Amino acid sequence: MRKYLEATIHVFIWGVAYFLILNYVNTISDFRNGKGPFWLAVMFGMFMNQIIFYSTAFFIVPRFLRLKKISLLIITLISVFAFINLIESFIDYYWLVGFFSSESESYLSYLRYNVVSSFFILLLGLSYALIKSWFKSEKLKRILYEEKLTTEMAFLKAQINPHFLFNVLNSFYAKALKNNVPELADGIAKLAELMRYMVYETNEDKVGLEKEIHHLKKFIQVYQLRIASDDDVIINFEIKGAVENVKICPMILIPFVENAIKHGIDPKTKSIIDISLKVEQKKLFFKVTNAIHQSFHGLVGEPSGFGLDNLKKRLAILYPNTYTLETKEENGYFISFLILQLD
Repeated sequence: MRKYLEATIHVFIWGVAYFLILNYVNTISDFRNGKGPFWLAVMFGMFMNQIIFYSTAFFIVPRFLRLKKISLLIITLISVFAFINLIESFIDYYWLVGFFSSESESYLSYLRYNVVSSFFILLLGLSYALIKSWFKSEKLKRILYEEKLTTEMAFLKAQINPHFLFNVLNSFYAKALKNNVPELADGIAKLAELMRYMVYETNEDKVGLEKEIHHLKKFIQVYQLRIASDDDVIINFEIKGAVENVKICPMILIPFVENAIKHGIDPKTKSIIDISLKVEQKKLFFKVTNAIHQSFHGLVGEPSGFGLDNLKKRLAILYPNTYTLETKEENGYFISFLILQLD
């Protein structure tokens, strides 16, 4: 019922406006000495004002605000406003009133009247869109805050004291070096660095993309310690574009890599995972491709991983209307493709 409330209110308001205008027209005995179809011109003007209102409130402003292109928003609003008023005045002058009346006012008179009346409609549409955008933004902030609290509470309940874990890892690292096992020591150091990033450095809303890439590489390196030397497993990671001074929300990219490793590697056969990251024109393109070896594939919602549903929820909260996520199977491969609009 709630989703129809806004449409019902709009229909009611415009219905009342049309009724009042028609009632006003009926009280006028003549227009331009009875020679002009005044009611038709007024109804057409109302219709054009509706076009201005809805194109402003539901298309132009939301679209360009989402893309954060304010200058282009202003240019588009002015262009659409001018175009509609020129067309409306032309039709008023040549087809509606002017066609029936030899004493019709000049084209500029109609243009001036239409610009003044529709300017207020433009302001209403702009105000409506901005207020609606503000409410939507506040709602998303509240949802994000609640999600963050829930996540933090779950983490606090589930976690072992990270200081204790780091102390244990440091002890293992020292013993590995003491017993001359450098590969084990290196693996423990990488694991500790991985945990330190996840525990401490992801508390911020956004982190440097270089840090996130470094974290991904460490994650891959830690996993590769589990791979036997005779296993035919190849993980390619290609980076293009200027990743410096770019910030993204933490832990957004790792579910794709985790999923590919979890479901795309079979020690019995050759396994290849291709990861590509590109930054171009204020957009981040992230693609992960892996062979399908198991019956379960794709970003599935399991307790051990983020899952597709959870990832979509996070993206919807952190990057509302500024991301594209595609997953598909193609020629025996599972492909995940993410596009993020960067600030």
